Amino acid sequence: MLFVLASPVLAQPADFDHINLRPAENRARQFQGEELDHLPILVQNLTATLNTDVERFRAIYLWVCHNIKGDYAMTQMNIRKRKRLQEDGAGLEVWNSQVRKEIFSILKDRKETLCTGYAFLIQAMSRLAGIESEIVNGFGRSDGLKKRPIGMANHSWNRVRLNGKWYLCDATWSAGYFDETNHLFVFEYDDSYFLMEPEKFAQSHYSYSNPDKLATER
Repeated sequence: MLFVLASPVLAQPADFDHINLRPAENRARQFQGEELDHLPILVQNLTATLNTDVERFRAIYLWVCHNIKGDYAMTQMNIRKRKRLQEDGAGLEVWNSQVRKEIFSILKDRKETLCTGYAFLIQAMSRLAGIESEIVNGFGRSDGLKKRPIGMANHSWNRVRLNGKWYLCDATWSAGYFDETNHLFVFEYDDSYFLMEPEKFAQSHYSYSNPDKLATER
């Protein structure tokens, strides 16, 4: 798999225009293909030579997006099951607990996952690097959110604290897409979801827990 970036600062807020992110991108390339068996060591390898939190987070984010595949079969099964249980709160809670365990097992063994796994891994690796990160649950739509959604959250992403400010990112949508014809995941990195401007992020993401602010601030 080729490691391709459209532009090193394409989606960067102006806060980081002065920082050269190429060393971080090189670290992510250097450890392409590493396994998840020893996550603290992987994070150390990715970030040890980098000087700022945004560089360290860049290396982590790129590594995740270029090494973790979307799990097509699990995604479709989860969608079908959640639809059947949407009126059964207790049943849905049991299913979510069961599928979460399976998601994490598949993530570790095969490096494939759903949005939950992407968000969990970004959070876990960031925290190992000393970077504050949280998972945001909500709704995602590729055609923009025309109105306030209702019902169960259908997507997860992250917010990360850099230089005292919160920024938004979505590793699931950055990593690639599902080929619905062949029922498989295609790696196609999209840098626009890396620290995307909040106003643009809000066009396709709606936070379940903090809808008015997209969970960008406390």
